[in-house]
Amino acid sequence: MFRKFKFEESIYAKLQEIPLSTRYKLDRVGIRMGVKSWNRLSAEEKRVLCHLSVRSQGEMECYKEYLLYLLNRLKEKPEWLDPETGKKERAQWENLSRIPESVYLKVLSLKGLMTPVEWIRLDDLERYALFRLSAEKYGDTLFSKALEEFLGLSTAKPA
Repeated sequence: MFRKFKFEESIYAKLQEIPLSTRYKLDRVGIRMGVKSWNRLSAEEKRVLCHLSVRSQGEMECYKEYLLYLLNRLKEKPEWLDPETGKKERAQWENLSRIPESVYLKVLSLKGLMTPVEWIRLDDLERYALFRLSAEKYGDTLFSKALEEFLGLSTAKPA
């Protein structure tokens, strides 16, 4: 399944960047891939990585094996994510009872407010996207657009 977010729609035509829903899959299988490696893949290979599911353990194994095959074919060594770091990060965005500090602070910095009830309403991929967009150097624009898309929360500054 390939989940496309409206706030990322400009990247879907050429897939020159890795969509967040695909980054989620890469994190789930524990392999980091940079944009440089991503852009060495064919359009078809990128689409397969975007569309393959990682819901079950078997699907994650299949995804990982395909990704390792592609990296091997490109003569690139896989960059494995540190399992402990991955576990700590997942614990933050998977925790329904607490908004991650980075997300909460990002919303506040944009003069917005997110409640725990709103956090609970998000699905795993939406929580992951907000966590990633708040923790990495994506800037305020994408985070604001994601917040509006997922929850209808506007952080637009008054004119």
